[in-house]
Amino acid sequence: MSTVDYGYGPGARHQDVELDEEKCWALLGSSGIGRFASLHEGCISVFPVHYVVLRGGVYFRTSRAGAIASAVPQEKIALQIDSASRDVQAGWSVLVSGDARPVEDEALATELFGLSASEPWAGGVRDFYVGIVPSGLTGRQVFLG
Repeated sequence: MSTVDYGYGPGARHQDVELDEEKCWALLGSSGIGRFASLHEGCISVFPVHYVVLRGGVYFRTSRAGAIASAVPQEKIALQIDSASRDVQAGWSVLVSGDARPVEDEALATELFGLSASEPWAGGVRDFYVGIVPSGLTGRQVFLG
């Protein structure tokens, strides 16, 4: 078996840095689209969601009859967002870990509806709000050094 040198390892040109919590929250607030990962019927499922950040929580809306709604409440979920630019060979990624709970407070649901700038991509009525209570927040940035 031959080994091909792709320029990785010692002397690689890319650098990566761990992002602090403040930068992770700033990036979360700048995106609005992420991937929600949870356990559903014994398998890990990942769904794209439009989300908002409000008072230290992350929220999104979905269908009451869908896979996400049937999976909450649930502990140990994740929401991942990222951005990458092929042209400059750089990007970043933020991962929120925590618990997902249905939003049952009507005043909060109304406030969230007012903050939702984008419609969910999936069709149908999306009036079930899910809140993520973060227990972990990590991020990395990669760039050409």
